[in-house]
Amino acid sequence: MEGTQMFGAKESVVIVEAKGCGKYCKQLYTLIGTNNDNKDDVIGPVDGSVEASIFNEKQFASTLLSSDQKIIFVGRSKSAKDYLDTIETEATVRLVEHGIKIHVSGKQAYIDVAGNGLSSEDYHAFLDYTKEHGQRFEDLMKNLRQEKDEQEGKVIAPLAFFGKAVSNASTSISTALKDRGIRDQQFRFAIKLFYLNYLRAFVEA
Repeated sequence: MEGTQMFGAKESVVIVEAKGCGKYCKQLYTLIGTNNDNKDDVIGPVDGSVEASIFNEKQFASTLLSSDQKIIFVGRSKSAKDYLDTIETEATVRLVEHGIKIHVSGKQAYIDVAGNGLSSEDYHAFLDYTKEHGQRFEDLMKNLRQEKDEQEGKVIAPLAFFGKAVSNASTSISTALKDRGIRDQQFRFAIKLFYLNYLRAFVEA
């Protein structure tokens, strides 16, 4: 493609993986390596224009990187707290919507999610938002209601403790759901949104 010829050498991008965010770093890494452009449309960055590497927190903390190095932080890495605070403060691109955080400041970008604390109304607003951007996710709140009903039917306890047992079961299901399910959906959405809408401008700047 003509667009590829704009780049003499590939643009180097380092993806910094916060604890528990390896899956999403690999998602971004895979998207960057995908050849999905066509004759009339560039999807994400120009195919072949970006070369990505993934650093974990320890590698990032022990590696001296040039100020010219483009860095994408995925999740809130403890070793990069000062960088992340600065990116949020100085961001020229700032998206904070439905638990999604995307900030870009110069040669550094930061992607994170709220992960929990969403009400049912907020969660369904998030699902609507994903549809507006061409992504669709399963309604996990619907599954939560089904799981709670099933769990309540399995609880066997003296009457005096029944309500507490059901309450504890529901709370544990809710917590697990938000940690594993909603947070996962938010991150997968945020990574792809960044790739599609922001990465090309970031690497070409």
